[in-house]
Amino acid sequence: MPQAFRPLLACTRGESIRRQESGLILLNLTVLAGLAGLHVLFSPALGAPSRLFFAVVFGRFAMQVAELLGLHLVPDALADRLLPAYAHATIWLNVGFAFLIAWLAHFEDSHYVALMVIPVIAAAFRYRWSGIALVVAAAVTLTFLQVWLYFQSQGVVDLSEYFEATNVMLIYVVVAVIVSFLARQVRSEQAALERNLAELERTRDRLVEEEKLAAVGRLASAVAHEIRNPVSLIVSSLEMAREGRGSLSADELEEIVVGEAARLEKLTSDFLLSARQRPPERRATALSDSLEYVTSLARDRATESGVTLVVRCPEGLRASVDDYQIHQALLNLVLNAVDALTAEGVSQRAPDAIARRTGTVALTAEPLDGTGVSIAVEDDGPPIPGDVVERIFEPFFTTKDAGTGLGLTIARNVARAHGGDLELAANRPGAVRMEIRLPGCRLDPAHAAASSAVT
Repeated sequence: MPQAFRPLLACTRGESIRRQESGLILLNLTVLAGLAGLHVLFSPALGAPSRLFFAVVFGRFAMQVAELLGLHLVPDALADRLLPAYAHATIWLNVGFAFLIAWLAHFEDSHYVALMVIPVIAAAFRYRWSGIALVVAAAVTLTFLQVWLYFQSQGVVDLSEYFEATNVMLIYVVVAVIVSFLARQVRSEQAALERNLAELERTRDRLVEEEKLAAVGRLASAVAHEIRNPVSLIVSSLEMAREGRGSLSADELEEIVVGEAARLEKLTSDFLLSARQRPPERRATALSDSLEYVTSLARDRATESGVTLVVRCPEGLRASVDDYQIHQALLNLVLNAVDALTAEGVSQRAPDAIARRTGTVALTAEPLDGTGVSIAVEDDGPPIPGDVVERIFEPFFTTKDAGTGLGLTIARNVARAHGGDLELAANRPGAVRMEIRLPGCRLDPAHAAASSAVT
């Protein structure tokens, strides 16, 4: 393609050309229909158009409608390659059609030359100055040619018609200059906007990366803090024993070392578990069996704390889950709830509350509108304080003396790995509810009645 007709860079996108050409076709159809309608309306004074005239008008009208439909049928994969060539060809096609219809109208002062404005606008919007000049020059030449051909057929000459053609030429030039100026302004602002968006995306990426690094730093600091305490205690105890300054017996020293080593092992195990959650191996699982199994694991701790465990789940409720991971998540939630109902747990949640010797933790599962399942662990203790609620899912945050602060993190990771989530669904006196919502469940109608078990 010659340099003069090479489209400007911002207009070479297929989608952009699709929008531009659609607008130009609609404008062309409107002008064509208006001029043809006026011609018919004033036919008593102007004379009836020839059949060839109407055939050409209707043919071009149908062609433009087909082009409009075709623009939206071109696949996106081909749009960037095909539409620029189409846009280039349609400018010259419109120039030729405007001349043809003006000549067929057979007037010395044909208003159909107004159709020349459409390709001039398209060229001004799409081409460089040299290309615009060539299109305008072609439009001017054909406008004068149409007047000359008319007078050749009549055998007379009227200079006033050439003067009017000169005025039309000036209209072409003014339209081309104004549209070209506005198009370049819009294009310049669009380029500036794209640069700003690109800079915003780079800034966002940097902020995300910095936030990730900051999160890693906070996590590393928390890990170091949690590991330092048992290690320091072990080291200091051993040093005092070696120097003979300690008052601890060998058995007491061994108990400290073993206890702190066990705490350190649990901490690292929980951290690795939360950091390297494997993808779930799903299979159809009866949730009532899962809840009963988790209850059996937590029964001893609950009995020791004076807590009653209650299970409510329809017998036929099944979901596609990873048994091991769901058991792990629910066990963390149940043990947290049991601990919250001990004297220590109640005092941590509500320092002014009277410590109770009994409490209830309920494990429930129920379908959600046939599209998912809710598995909840609820205790009837005091609510979690507001300042604690904001941090309960934060790794290593805990209110327990012997906790690692990773239980809820692990449970939430399991829920999200299954395409769901874990949230604090209720937090009021007598109802603190942690709820796992998972997609996909099936309720067997034969066992739709809810079952309830108390341990």
